[in-house]
Amino acid sequence: MQERRVPPQSAIEGTVPALREDSHRPQEPQLTRAGFALGCVLFFLSGAAALVYEISWSRQIGLLFGHTIHAAAVVLAGYFTGLAAGYALGSRLVGRVNPLRAYACAEITAAAWACLIPSLLALVQTEAGAALLQSDHPGWQLVLRGGFCLLVLLPATSALGSTLPFMSDFLERGTAHVQSRVVRAYAWNTVGAFAGVVAATGFLLPTLGVGRSSFLAAGVSFLCGAGALGLGRRLSRNGSPTNSLPVAERALAPAEGRTTTGALRPFQPWLILLLAGLSGFGTLALQVLYSRLFSLVFHNSTYTFGTVVAVFLVSLAMGAWLSSFLVRLFSAPLVIAVGCWLGGMLAGISPALFVWITRLEYFTTGDSFLTYLLAASGLVAMIVLPAVTLLGMVLPSLWSAAAPRSKGLAVLVGQSTMVNTLAAAAGSVCASFVLLPWLGLWAAFALLAASFTAAALVVLLHQQRPLFALGAGLTILPVVLLLTAGTGPEQWARLPEREQLIRRWNSAYGWIDVVQVGGPGTLKVRQNLHYRFGATGSNARREFRQAHLPLLLHPAPRTVAFLGLGTGMTAAGAVPHQELESIDVVELIPEVVDATRLLREHNRNIVDDARTRVHVDDARHFLLTSENRFDVIVSDLFVPWESETGYLYTVEQYRLARQRLNPGGVFCLWLALYQLGPGDFELIADSFATVFPHATLWWGEMHSRRPIVALVGTEEPLQLNVNQLNARLEELRTTSTFDDSSLATAARLLELPAGRWMVRNPQWLNTDEFPRIEFQTPLSHRDHRLLHGSTLKAYYDDVLYHLPPVEIIVRPNIAEDAPRERQERSRLRRNRQRFVLFGD
Repeated sequence: MQERRVPPQSAIEGTVPALREDSHRPQEPQLTRAGFALGCVLFFLSGAAALVYEISWSRQIGLLFGHTIHAAAVVLAGYFTGLAAGYALGSRLVGRVNPLRAYACAEITAAAWACLIPSLLALVQTEAGAALLQSDHPGWQLVLRGGFCLLVLLPATSALGSTLPFMSDFLERGTAHVQSRVVRAYAWNTVGAFAGVVAATGFLLPTLGVGRSSFLAAGVSFLCGAGALGLGRRLSRNGSPTNSLPVAERALAPAEGRTTTGALRPFQPWLILLLAGLSGFGTLALQVLYSRLFSLVFHNSTYTFGTVVAVFLVSLAMGAWLSSFLVRLFSAPLVIAVGCWLGGMLAGISPALFVWITRLEYFTTGDSFLTYLLAASGLVAMIVLPAVTLLGMVLPSLWSAAAPRSKGLAVLVGQSTMVNTLAAAAGSVCASFVLLPWLGLWAAFALLAASFTAAALVVLLHQQRPLFALGAGLTILPVVLLLTAGTGPEQWARLPEREQLIRRWNSAYGWIDVVQVGGPGTLKVRQNLHYRFGATGSNARREFRQAHLPLLLHPAPRTVAFLGLGTGMTAAGAVPHQELESIDVVELIPEVVDATRLLREHNRNIVDDARTRVHVDDARHFLLTSENRFDVIVSDLFVPWESETGYLYTVEQYRLARQRLNPGGVFCLWLALYQLGPGDFELIADSFATVFPHATLWWGEMHSRRPIVALVGTEEPLQLNVNQLNARLEELRTTSTFDDSSLATAARLLELPAGRWMVRNPQWLNTDEFPRIEFQTPLSHRDHRLLHGSTLKAYYDDVLYHLPPVEIIVRPNIAEDAPRERQERSRLRRNRQRFVLFGD
């Protein structure tokens, strides 16, 4: 290949052969530093708004589809597809429109449509609307939901996507360091995305609200549009055109780069798009794997998930910045090859390093929530940042590796980013539903590491560097062996010695394990090592009680629904109640249903009982779409600080439950006080009491270290027929499956009420718009303010002891007591409860 010489100034990029500048073409005005800085500010704010949109919309649509991994994948795919459409549209318009005016129109369009999305979703978030998007055929349901999501978001997301080629077109002015400017602006956009994640998870969602956060982001987008128009007018007044040379002339401009020889072969469009796709697919798949990796040790709140995403975005921004400098020192193909190879190597090594550091023990570093989050951020940065920074160099470097083309840089940026984004959506979905369930976590990491290395081999072979390609291929083999030999990095974990793994499922929600604890009589089901769904053995009586109590509070239950399956022990408490005609159980994770079957000897084979119907669904979505009504609905224990679990404790959730009750029905919400702070409990109880006219508090487990209570909601005061209740209890005892001293007689049952809960703060509730419990409980958890021990004792004396007595109509008629006598009887009962709890 004949060498082409270029001016010394362009001996930086090293990959785009320069054509001799036409001496008759006028020189294009250079973009001033101030203009470039203002463009980066606009792009930073645009990136922040885009991530706030994504977080807000995913939560709003999740209320319609259910907060399942499948629904999240549909929303992500719809969002990314819209962005890709915008990249494609912007690429086609480049050179035909004024870039700043087009950018302004795109931002304002996104802002306007974003303001409409909450209202559009509210129209569909009804029983009838949800039914339209529901189908018994999974494939058709996926099409319905995907199409709906794409159509609702498309005007805004396509407008957001088009801003990248428009901004690139604006920055592509003059001949000096064009690619470097575009890449740095792209990096600022990614930093803005990081800021959006931090702002949304750390402040906006719990304080401003979910829908209102999207309105704030719309205001930021509008300001970006107005700012772009103002910048365009300023440049026009200064005599600088706001658009660059025509696209055809731009392609003939001198390019930044070293002289191109046969040893440095420029990339053809097909190769750029191929590598862009591989980069997008692998990078987003890697984000899914890292999120799953850290879920093995973190408390899995919205804050820790946000930390992983934030560090990932910072790493991508750092990669872009590095690319803008390195491609001016080395050839772009070399930067791409090293980024893929070394990034893949580090991605493969990182899970082993993670296990070696954490031993897969529950992460507890830090004496407060703030120090915990800082320590968690440091761990994530140590594991994620090196690999993702290197991989983040790939896409920006591709923009400097193009062959001579008839289209400008902005077109290349738009088209390559379109392919990258579509592949990223595919990578996220594939990692969740193919790689993790089929290969497992460690093998999935190995496959991605090998894939990135394969991309490096493609580049090296294209550059006619076979020996380097051979070396890169050989170095990845030990990494793959490290991850796949035996049990992989898990062999270095420090897990309890008395636990024996019976079976593991690699689900889309993480590891689902059945574990034997101690002797053969105790089994437990857990998710991601540290989140226990329950256990057999000594816990059985208490878990059965969680079904017995609400069923006994209803005079004649025929239908019951359990929200949550877990080990099946709670729902199994319904099996001896022969009066029940149907037992509906809702479980989010399909593999948990399979795990429960392994405990059939302990949970009375609840899953396959003739009366049982198991629904694999989100509990909220089930209540929204179900056509059935129930006499009793039981909401099982959930970990309140887990991401998006807080929606099971909202006012809207309670309203749905109330609507699904038959007349005289009972809704029972179980709460583990040792997982809640005083303010968290009151937030849940106040939200509950605003929906149910009669909200009462009952003890499920009077234990100072692990207290459990139930909020029971009814339309009217509870009515208990003592004779009938004793007869039902005696019938339960004849089944030989009922042995609970706390419920031995009607009199013993009447010792369990703690009082009637009255709303204490009606202005501070947990709602869909303000999911406060999801953001409060992690702070209570890490700041050690949970309701057990001395904290529970102080709260009992200050609040629970003074609750109004429970209104219960007891029959046969008992002589009416004077109010003073009722108060005295309530006082004596609470003194007994206090003695059981605290021994004094």
